[in-house]
Amino acid sequence: MASMGLVRGVVFAGVIILPSLVLGLILYIVLGGNTSTSVGSGEFRYGPCYGVPMLCIISAFIMGMSADARE
Repeated sequence: MASMGLVRGVVFAGVIILPSLVLGLILYIVLGGNTSTSVGSGEFRYGPCYGVPMLCIISAFIMGMSADARE
């Protein structure tokens, strides 16, 4: 049942959205991101804000899909 793996992957990805955003925010602050004023496009850190959450979500989706193959 390939659809069960797909559903499990979507659920895993849905559950990890909020923790991945929090992790991205923490990394943004740790790496010296500006939190006090408006951030210009030259100062914005794309890695922690977009890269980390997307990496976590994609990893969770793949883990959910591969969990079906191990059973």
